[in-house]
Amino acid sequence: MTQTKAGIRSGSLWQSAVVAPGYGLLVLCLTACSQQPALQATAKPIAGAEPITPAVLLTEVQQQQFDLAKQQLGAGDAMAARQLLVPLRQELPGAAGIGYNLAVSQWQTGDVAGAEQTLTQVVSVAAHYSDAHNLLGVLARQQGNFNQAERHFQRALQMQADYAMAHKNLAFLYELYLGRPLQAHYHYKQYFALTADEQTKVWLALLEQQLTQEQNND
Repeated sequence: MTQTKAGIRSGSLWQSAVVAPGYGLLVLCLTACSQQPALQATAKPIAGAEPITPAVLLTEVQQQQFDLAKQQLGAGDAMAARQLLVPLRQELPGAAGIGYNLAVSQWQTGDVAGAEQTLTQVVSVAAHYSDAHNLLGVLARQQGNFNQAERHFQRALQMQADYAMAHKNLAFLYELYLGRPLQAHYHYKQYFALTADEQTKVWLALLEQQLTQEQNND
């Protein structure tokens, strides 16, 4: 994955207004620093999961607005997407997918408090929404609330044990911010097992060198 300092890369978006299996999600990357791997707010389908909120039917006009908002997010125009998603969210407060995409647009336009509030509302109606917990973890990490970030990443993994990017985010958190190299090593291994990302071998090698040095110093 291409990484840039403080960069954001857009991928696919929620294709539904509700949390349901088999739909793509927005992928975002935020680099911790120029020499460290990117902390990511991922978006991955919930494989094999049942829908965790009742189906929310959109009118034709609402569906058109939602589709346009997704296109605008994908094109990097978060402000335009936000302007469409705000009224949709007001009309359909139980539609977790709309809420998640709104939170992403709020985050991308610098409204971190708004994104947190929206995500909190999303998990209040869709408690098993792993991507919302993962993004809450990223926001908490950005604000220096490392223990809170840990809880959100762990919650995401409780909901979806094979959520690769939550493993990666938790590994970064343990290594770079909480000073827990053994836990970081475990989650790097889990991430690599799920993705076969070759860069993980470099991170593991550096971490293993650190662990060896610490053992030799004891």
